[in-house]
Amino acid sequence: MDTMLQGGSSNIAELALLKRYWAAFMQSREAILFFKHGRLVDANPSALALLAIEDRAQLLALDILCFSPPTQPSGQCSEALGNAYIQQAFSKGEMALEWWLRDLNGREFPAEIMLSRLKLPDGVVLQATIRDISEREAQRNALLQREKDLLDVHRIAQIGNWVSDFESGEICWCEQVYHIFGRPRDEPITHDLFLLTVHPDDRERVQAAFNRAMRGAPYEVIHRIVRPDGQERTVHERGQIEFDPHGRALRMLGSVQDITEQTNLENNLRRLVAILDSTSDLITMHGPDGAMLYMNNAGRRFHGLPTTCVKKDDDLQCGWQRYGLPEETGSLSATIRRFHPEWAAQRIEQEALPTALRDGLWQGETALLTSSGEEVPVSQVIIVHYDDSGRVAQTSSMIRDISAQKRLEAQLAHSAVTDHLTGIYNRKRFDEEVDKALARRRRSGVNTALILLDIDHFKLVNDTYGHDVGDQVLIDITRLLQQHLRVQDLLARWGGEEFVMLLSDTTLADGFQLAERLRQLIAEHTFSAGAITASLGVTLLHADDTPSQCIKRLDLALYQAKRAGRNQVVEAVV
Repeated sequence: MDTMLQGGSSNIAELALLKRYWAAFMQSREAILFFKHGRLVDANPSALALLAIEDRAQLLALDILCFSPPTQPSGQCSEALGNAYIQQAFSKGEMALEWWLRDLNGREFPAEIMLSRLKLPDGVVLQATIRDISEREAQRNALLQREKDLLDVHRIAQIGNWVSDFESGEICWCEQVYHIFGRPRDEPITHDLFLLTVHPDDRERVQAAFNRAMRGAPYEVIHRIVRPDGQERTVHERGQIEFDPHGRALRMLGSVQDITEQTNLENNLRRLVAILDSTSDLITMHGPDGAMLYMNNAGRRFHGLPTTCVKKDDDLQCGWQRYGLPEETGSLSATIRRFHPEWAAQRIEQEALPTALRDGLWQGETALLTSSGEEVPVSQVIIVHYDDSGRVAQTSSMIRDISAQKRLEAQLAHSAVTDHLTGIYNRKRFDEEVDKALARRRRSGVNTALILLDIDHFKLVNDTYGHDVGDQVLIDITRLLQQHLRVQDLLARWGGEEFVMLLSDTTLADGFQLAERLRQLIAEHTFSAGAITASLGVTLLHADDTPSQCIKRLDLALYQAKRAGRNQVVEAVV
């Protein structure tokens, strides 16, 4: 290029254009070389630096193919393949290719090359524009390694993912699902074909689970499958249907886990539960030194961290992206305390990790801290992966939010001891409290009084006004009683229209006085069914009582109140 400019031109405009081209050529960040008949004739500074060429004098003594290793990654000879590409570029005018280069210092690297045929005043030359893509290739290899590691976790847990497209009727299985079902990798899967793989005795249950999912419930079912070779396996499937704004089912995303071994060993291997059961699970992976290598987007969103994206600062050596992870994640101990409350951190360090290091896996309930400091109950699985020499290579943690489950358990526990109509305790809870009160009486002599209340002529209320009105009377009396009992007193519904009260630290006289006051309050209250009265029996717990004895005394006192004309309080006779 320099020679062409020095040779002059009769056309001033052409000379000015060539000078501008020369300036762009010299200042370009991309490496640009010119060669003719295989020999280099010029190169810009970027090209000299990229290929470790000292100066133009050294450049003119070099052949273009001296910057290639003997063979390319495909195994083809660089010289033969390079000459073929050069001929194509001369013939077609340009040629784009990826090529492995080797600079004069021996460094080999991948590059994108654009060969362009140029017609210049002193003849036709080829221009080679070269871009070093080694960094891009390293990032690609890191992403491939990440994908491989995630697939390994699926394989270890024997879990596969699937997507059922309701519009096309096709089900897309991942490779692991094909493996679990023992079917050819290229076999198209439909809903009907899937049902054929299900054990005949389980098909109705699987279809029922699918029908519930179509109504908005989560899809979850454990069933057997029959492989083409006749082998039976047991799988656990979970999924969720996606609906459009009009409520039309679009597709279902789910996972399937082969739990045959866990079932056959009667829960001894149930620790390998759904590690990657759904994208809502929080997944982290740690290197042998405990530093966090990866956190999936579900985990990042939960903890208020940036979601992952391709960044130049990816750790290409380990193949994972640490972008946006807090500084504490460089240490396992600091990571545990960064994301868990103290009690959960202690359990993980003192129980979970030793167990996982010993057994390879630990599963239990811990808790996570949200970005705002709120504690969320979770189930957690910790898996330790070992290399062939027995050293820890990687640790994986799979975490699932179980706050909804905990709320349900609390609701069920509350319902088990609560009367569904009135909201007060039921007979089961009262029996438990009587046992405790008797133990206190024997231990410390604390007085406890009992009151049994029965609504007079309640059947007549139901027969006259209906059960809705009768239910409202029960609710109104409950509220009336609650308003005049202490916080420490226990009120329970004993039976249909019967209520029982346990009054701690109360003498018999005080209990009788309260019963009489409650009787008067009911008699004076205006109910939707008109005037209502109640009969009450009162007794005191004794150290030598059994629960049945004190209840029998109460019941007898109540019976005497009824016989005496109702709307009365009777003290039980010991």
